[in-house]
Amino acid sequence: MEIRNLHTFLQVALMQNFTQASRILGYSQSNVSAQIRQLEQEVGVPLFDRIGRGVALTQYGQELIPYAQSIVSTAIQMESFMRSEIAMGGTIRIGIVESVFEMFFEATIQRYRQRFPQVKIELTVDATRTLQELLRKNQLDMACLIDDPLSQTEWVCWHTWQTQIVVVANPTNPLTTKKRVQLKELETQEFIMMEESAPYSVHFLHDMANQRIEIQSFIKMQNAGMARQLVEHGNYVSVLPYYTVKEAAAKGRIAILQIPGFEQHQTVQLILHRNKAVTPQMRGFLEDMYTELNAFFAIQHM
Repeated sequence: MEIRNLHTFLQVALMQNFTQASRILGYSQSNVSAQIRQLEQEVGVPLFDRIGRGVALTQYGQELIPYAQSIVSTAIQMESFMRSEIAMGGTIRIGIVESVFEMFFEATIQRYRQRFPQVKIELTVDATRTLQELLRKNQLDMACLIDDPLSQTEWVCWHTWQTQIVVVANPTNPLTTKKRVQLKELETQEFIMMEESAPYSVHFLHDMANQRIEIQSFIKMQNAGMARQLVEHGNYVSVLPYYTVKEAAAKGRIAILQIPGFEQHQTVQLILHRNKAVTPQMRGFLEDMYTELNAFFAIQHM
């Protein structure tokens, strides 16, 4: 059984398309089809249903995935066994949501660069939904997202951390003098909201709509850091992950409103697609990102 055929199988399983898999692998479509046929002959069962122009994994194909991943990953590690991290090359493709990028990427890249100085990094900073789609298309190797816990049937979560979502205001806002702010009082405020693809923003607006509370959003943006700065310098209110405002709140530049009945959390997640084979270069980045995030979230509290 050839490792190459198993690698091709994982790529077709990921893309659910022979043509797209062949483009990524650099093979002709006929070559990819031949490799899959050879693998099916070797295992003695059909791995894909071929109906019309579409392909879908059979039950046998689903069950083969973890074995193929293990074999391919082991083969990659064996190839790298005699090579030090300093000598390893290649490229890894990383996706990170903006708020995590702003807070943690600089320290992570400095740590990683010392370990893998020859590895190139392609970085995409975007919204959670966009990064998930890029992972599905195999245009990213791994990503760090903020969302509800993701399904383990599609994703491998390397690690997760829970963070609180808070409502923040400028310290001069009259609401900050109150020990308890009622949700209804938020209707009079000018909100800076994250774009609609931000899961915590969607949840907040949904919760408010369920309680018939109208939120006045005068601007929507993707950059949580800029939203925090606008609140620091103007009489605005925003809804942000606690880790993005922790330092500013500690220094009194921003105030976290105490709102009875409002409790929202999201999960920061390091994820890969379940069909993705992990290289030593990818594992190294996951380890270094984990180190930075874990050090922060281990001491995070309000």
